[in-house]
Amino acid sequence: MSIDFLPLLISAISCAIVIRLITPFAININLVDVPNYRKRHIGSVPLIGGISMFIAIIVGLLTAQIDINQQKNLLLAMMIVVGVGVLDDHRELSTKSRILMHVIAAFVIVVLDDVVLNSLGWIFGPDEFKLYIWAVFFTVFSIIGVMNAINMSDGIDGLSGSLSLITLLFISYFSYISGQIDYLMIALIICSPLIVFLLFNLGVFGSSKKIFMGDAGTTLLGFIIAVLLIVLSQGPDAAFSPVTALWLLAIPLIDTFTIMLRRIIKGRSPFKADREHLHHFFVRSGVSERKALMIITMLSFGMAFLGFWMQENNVPEWVRFVLFLLVLFLYLFGTIHAWKVMKFIKR
Repeated sequence: MSIDFLPLLISAISCAIVIRLITPFAININLVDVPNYRKRHIGSVPLIGGISMFIAIIVGLLTAQIDINQQKNLLLAMMIVVGVGVLDDHRELSTKSRILMHVIAAFVIVVLDDVVLNSLGWIFGPDEFKLYIWAVFFTVFSIIGVMNAINMSDGIDGLSGSLSLITLLFISYFSYISGQIDYLMIALIICSPLIVFLLFNLGVFGSSKKIFMGDAGTTLLGFIIAVLLIVLSQGPDAAFSPVTALWLLAIPLIDTFTIMLRRIIKGRSPFKADREHLHHFFVRSGVSERKALMIITMLSFGMAFLGFWMQENNVPEWVRFVLFLLVLFLYLFGTIHAWKVMKFIKR
């Protein structure tokens, strides 16, 4: 099975062109991110990564050998996600309004394309765990959860993009070995503009050309990743088991779950932003942002590779799930005590 690299190149070039074209417009309409107590960057930075990647993805899909009519509902849902994200980046929508629109986007793909998480596999032993009447609800919940996980990881330059790239590359590999060429091309076409964004975001072309992904970008990536993980983990032609999907996105999922749990325990809204994520811990401990990026990215790759290895070696799904829960518990325990130690040192 050969891969057509032309759409990937076209998608990457398109992203770079769009970034250059819309940067002045974004500055004029104040679609920029400004520093505050949670954001320590210097100066106003255009929030155009999401819309640039979206346009580039559309161009890439149109030039690839993919039946675009079969993906029209996915494109519609992506448009909703990006549109809401741009509005949120510009005007900061309420949490309820944002979640409502994300739920609508999820229902578009769930109802119109039948992208449903019907089974969680054999995570509890010898019998397959099917969701039956709860399948649609759990699918929408899962999509929203992944969108929030990617969005909440967007705390330092390059982090959400790098974590998404790792997951997408593993998705690409599983799609390739299972012969699902359309999903392979979709994943790779997303990777191309994502890499271009990372080059701008990390200042490779100079700090004056730096851009941020914005909620439009993080939620778009989260949405597409969630859909691909669901589609490729269901049915007789599944490329991997549902529990493997957890490992491919382990760090964002675990960090988001633990941070939201801690907020709820403290009586705060689980959606109220703070500075208690894993990347914040590294930075507040004296680690540079670039080094924190490297450490967390390597951790994410290690977790994804472990999930890949267990999938390839047919480790029982219930064992993989128990190991994931163990990592989740150790992460929660470790971060709680790590914050306590750091607070004690800073007294």
